[in-house]
This record gives sequence, structure tokens and C-alpha cells, in this order.
Amino acid sequence: MRILIDTNILISGLFFNGLPKKLLSEIDFEKFNVCVNSEIVSEYTDKINNKFSKAKYKIDENLRKKFFNNLHDFEIKSDLKVCRDPKDDKFINCAIDAKAIYIVSEDNDLLTIKNFAGIEIVTAREFYDKYLEM
Repeated sequence: MRILIDTNILISGLFFNGLPKKLLSEIDFEKFNVCVNSEIVSEYTDKINNKFSKAKYKIDENLRKKFFNNLHDFEIKSDLKVCRDPKDDKFINCAIDAKAIYIVSEDNDLLTIKNFAGIEIVTAREFYDKYLEM
């Protein structure tokens, strides 16, 4: 199953304890293909570097390696303008071109859409409860 992980989930999971960390730690990358494009990877990297440069934050390096080693890169052709925040359109466009089922996010600009072109936009809790909780 193809999914997208919004940057806010990744940053929360890599730098803080809580549900996003649990989700990233327990996700089965054989079952869930995390889809990205170069623009999303660039945003991930920029946000990680920004957060990491602040001395009080410590990254979970093992989790970072596990996550980045399991990304599936897609070339994006779609250029839809869907979100209130245009910076979030890259997630919708990538999900469409990758034929993803879910976008996992805590961003209200994405969450208010709920469903677009058959792609469900869900919180970390919703995704975790549906697929990872045992």
C-alpha cells in the first residue's frame, strides 16, 4: 500500500517521543511504501537540518536511516492547486501520481480536505489505529 508521510509527522517522530515516533518505528516498510518526490525529500532534509541545528534537539539517527532507506521516489507530473496552503500541494500531487491511498499528516490545511481523488488524508492517530495498533 502506498502512503505519504507529511513532514510534520517525520519531524515529530525523529525529534520527539509520542505517536508519530511510534508510527515511524512500527511501520512495516514492506507493507507500506512511503512515496516521495525530490521536492518532498528536499523539504524533509531542510526541516531536519533546521531542527537538528538547534542544540536542544536530538535526532533519532537510527529511525532517520530506517525511514530514508525505505522511501520510494516518484516522478511527479501532476500540478494541481488544491490546498489552502500552496506548499502542501506537493503532497497531493505526489499521492496522485504515486497512486497512494493515504496521506498521513497533522497539518490542518491538508486534513480539512479529508479525501481527494480517492486519497484519504488522515491523522497519525487514525492511521496508527487502523493499521498498526495490535
